[in-house]
Amino acid sequence: MKTLMAIGGAASFEEPDIFREFIRRAGGSQARIIILPQASGLKNTGNEYRRLFADLGIRHTPLSLDFRSRADADLPRHIKAVRGASAVFIAGGTKLRLSSVIGGTQLELELHRAFRRGAVIAGTSAGAAILSKIMLAYGKSGATPRERIAQFTQGFGFTDKIVFDQHFRQRDRLGRLAYAVATHPGLLGVGVDENTAAIVENDSKISVIGRGAVTIVDGMKIAHSNVAEATASRPIAISGLQIHILTPGCTFDIQKRVARIPPLALVN
Repeated sequence: MKTLMAIGGAASFEEPDIFREFIRRAGGSQARIIILPQASGLKNTGNEYRRLFADLGIRHTPLSLDFRSRADADLPRHIKAVRGASAVFIAGGTKLRLSSVIGGTQLELELHRAFRRGAVIAGTSAGAAILSKIMLAYGKSGATPRERIAQFTQGFGFTDKIVFDQHFRQRDRLGRLAYAVATHPGLLGVGVDENTAAIVENDSKISVIGRGAVTIVDGMKIAHSNVAEATASRPIAISGLQIHILTPGCTFDIQKRVARIPPLALVN
């Protein structure tokens, strides 16, 4: 099983359901977790997550790889840590700190090897955005897609079917995700609210956990758009864009492009 967990940021430490699910999928109490804190500008980010995971009952001490330079990315101890991991957690912060420090290194290759052998890869905020091949690097808020509302760069590429966005409804980011999908309708836009996770299994199914929602922006049935003609930050016209808003318990079939919303359980 290849599993990605894209967390929209601000996941609760007090009600850590998302982190418990991460640990469960990583092997429960036997999970071997490494943390990549490079996106964060705070010195103690790695240690905070180490304490959190330890408090949630894993037996093997989590490892935080606290390097900040490309030269240190490929140190033997870092490669060894990834090879022994059942899960990787990528902290939030500034996305380009991740791509510029880890992108193209041997460590990045080892992360892909770990993913292929079944290690769970989770990321929160910037750590969620970088999971995909095409990453939303910068952008503006607003519900209306506009020319140049977003800028893209290369992510880690654990999936080439999805482009993720985070802090989604809290920061009003529908416009920039719709723009991303309009520029490449084959991509599935996945916008994740805070304290919420989109769990992607085998690039075929998305499930939702947490306290918010996941917005799916599907461009496969776009009939027309003027994304190629719009200039000077003008609004983009799009016809046929499909949007699904999924809450915890809902799923989405990536191949069939079909959402499943569980029926309401009636009580006497």
